[in-house]
Amino acid sequence: MMSLAQGSSGSEADARYLGTDEKKRRRMQSNRESARRSRMRKQKHLEDLTREIGELERENREIVKAYNAKAQAHHGLQSENDTLLAEKAALMDHLNGMESIIGNFNKNGPCQRFGSGVQEPWLVHSPSQQIMASASMSRI
Repeated sequence: MMSLAQGSSGSEADARYLGTDEKKRRRMQSNRESARRSRMRKQKHLEDLTREIGELERENREIVKAYNAKAQAHHGLQSENDTLLAEKAALMDHLNGMESIIGNFNKNGPCQRFGSGVQEPWLVHSPSQQIMASASMSRI
């Protein structure tokens, strides 16, 4: 039996060999280009991720700064609120004391010393009693 190479002329075998070699060379070149494009895509992706990291770090710093400002403002408001609550408690104590005095006054009646003048302080002095102005009062 005759082999394929023997049945064909040498130039045909060389052409086929060169055609196969050319196909292999083109395939290798195509693979190189594909690998180069893949590396470029990978590099671009890495650059995009690096840029995104920078943006996220900047945004995080801004958020932390805003949080710290809000926390400081909250602390100031909390202190002011505590002060106002203490002042309210003191005023409530004072009011309760005044209400107690008024309650005792209403229960016991007007004080004998002033008569009914405590309820109407403008009547403490009788109309016949003269109020003398001193020299020091004229400076007012």
